[in-house]
Amino acid sequence: MNVGRTLGLKVVNYTFRDLAADIGISFEEIHERSQQNRTFDYLTDLNQIRLSLQPKVIVGSRLAAWLVNADLRVWLQASLEERAKRIFRREVDKGLTYESVLYRTLQRDEQNRKRYLQLYGIDSNDRSDFDIIINTEKLTAEQVSSLIVAAAQWASQNQLDRKNLHLERIRHIISDSLNIDPAVLGDPALSVDLRAIYKGQGG
Repeated sequence: MNVGRTLGLKVVNYTFRDLAADIGISFEEIHERSQQNRTFDYLTDLNQIRLSLQPKVIVGSRLAAWLVNADLRVWLQASLEERAKRIFRREVDKGLTYESVLYRTLQRDEQNRKRYLQLYGIDSNDRSDFDIIINTEKLTAEQVSSLIVAAAQWASQNQLDRKNLHLERIRHIISDSLNIDPAVLGDPALSVDLRAIYKGQGG
């Protein structure tokens, strides 16, 4: 949000919660069924890609670097322990122990890595597609956003040629899996009805 405000860019981060509202089912149902049904991942990524086609946007998600053509790709890094501490502080009122949060975070990381490999053949532990990696452990949100803004300004001046080598393959995986025209993943003028696609998948 800080980067968006500074650079005058819209922030895009389409999640399962947004998808739940768009297709008319509960987030809890999506969360439960997504373990066996990849349709929800493909629908979420379909809309994330389409939203990224707008001019002047920041796309914030774990898969953003692989899903969109970006002028700058940034990975925000923090150790497992630090991320667990942050979650523990945010959810202190839930009565969880730090150890349980640490284990849940480790488990989620591994589940996500396996899911991305199954969905798109992407190893989310491979950082080679990123332009910069920022260790956020000892930096404030403002300091991190300042670094990103400086890098974005440098990238715009130097016009980095950073073609996304995964995007065409991912577009075809999504369109084939959802039985839709692949053109909708590259042309924002074409309309998409997420609910109708979901119903067409037997939802």
